[in-house]
Amino acid sequence: MGDVCLLSHQIYDTSEISSSTNNFLSHRLSSSSTSTSTSWRCTLRGKDAVVFQRKSRTPINLPDLQQSLSLISRSHHTSLIKLLGASLSGSYVYLVYEFVDGANLADCLRNPNNPSFTVLSSWLSRLQIATDLAHGLDYIHHC
Repeated sequence: MGDVCLLSHQIYDTSEISSSTNNFLSHRLSSSSTSTSTSWRCTLRGKDAVVFQRKSRTPINLPDLQQSLSLISRSHHTSLIKLLGASLSGSYVYLVYEFVDGANLADCLRNPNNPSFTVLSSWLSRLQIATDLAHGLDYIHHC
């Protein structure tokens, strides 16, 4: 069947992703030590995107991927980054998201210009972040 991805509005072939990332060699994004995926910034079909590579623990077939992507693509919220599509290649799944400048959580929580500063320094800000996360999880759970 080949290395393809199906989503109601975007279909990516693994070769298209490979080409846009210079065979997965360029524009690799740094990840935290706890991250379980590798990611690249690229341009796909004229859109600035980030591709995340995830190794699947169990085999995924195309119909299951289509169903999962169909469910995910129904969520439309201003705080969620848009999933553009996905691709299957062997035991890997490539998730393609729109790139949003400044959407790095680590940069939001810590100021690179002032490493000793964090928005987590007060209990009020921690509570606000926890509340915002709870609202986001509730939205995702019920959409």
